[in-house]
Amino acid sequence: MSRFSRVAIGVVALLCAIAFFMTALNPGSFRAGPLVFYGMSVLCATIAIACFFPQTHPITLRIIGTTIFVAYVVYAVDSFGSKNFGRALLGFAIWGLPSGYLAIAGKYPSWGTGTQAFNSKSNDKRK
Repeated sequence: MSRFSRVAIGVVALLCAIAFFMTALNPGSFRAGPLVFYGMSVLCATIAIACFFPQTHPITLRIIGTTIFVAYVVYAVDSFGSKNFGRALLGFAIWGLPSGYLAIAGKYPSWGTGTQAFNSKSNDKRK
């Protein structure tokens, strides 16, 4: 991934982290309550850290992968027996399984969606 892309994603993730944190301070009429917004704030901050500081990738990428994997597992289990179950399984196959691999290996798999973006040839030169 290019440096400009990492910085752009990092800036957006940081702005999202701030917005989620501000929403968590006064959740108003949101049913989810403040804990969900604090969690999203932490996730967005982790994404920003991963973008701005590549040396943190062994830890931050695993946190991001674990979060996405667990979210898809919960979605699939929660959707069992409903009309969304097929969609949940498809999402788990496309995003959940590669994120599980990311959580274990610390790098995006060569077989996942978006492989060219995450495993570009410029990344191989850094190793």
